Amino acid sequence: MFNWLVTRKQIRLLSAELEAHKKLIQQLTKAQQNFYNTIEEGQARSMAVARSVTSLESEISALAKQIKTVSEQDPDSRLYQRAAEMLQAGASIDEVMHSCDLPAAELQLLMNIHKPA
Repeated sequence: MFNWLVTRKQIRLLSAELEAHKKLIQQLTKAQQNFYNTIEEGQARSMAVARSVTSLESEISALAKQIKTVSEQDPDSRLYQRAAEMLQAGASIDEVMHSCDLPAAELQLLMNIHKPA
């Protein structure tokens, strides 16, 4: 014969287990929601950093263009740059003086600044 009857003690035990499982499900649901919130917060921060990096890259590019424009507009700086390159390539002070039309004292200073360490 089958015993279809459940005792009160078994019902209480099953009810207690059911309540424990319900509490565990609630805790897991809360932990899962906290995890999702953390992920969303991390994604939002990553997006903000990406926007900042993009903005900074744009600003750097604009500054580089400005620097290039300014250096191209200043003929003296190009002249001194050319003289320094000639000196580094081994040209004599006389050659650079005639080529760049700079005084010997300035060329001597350039040599001192750009000589290898």
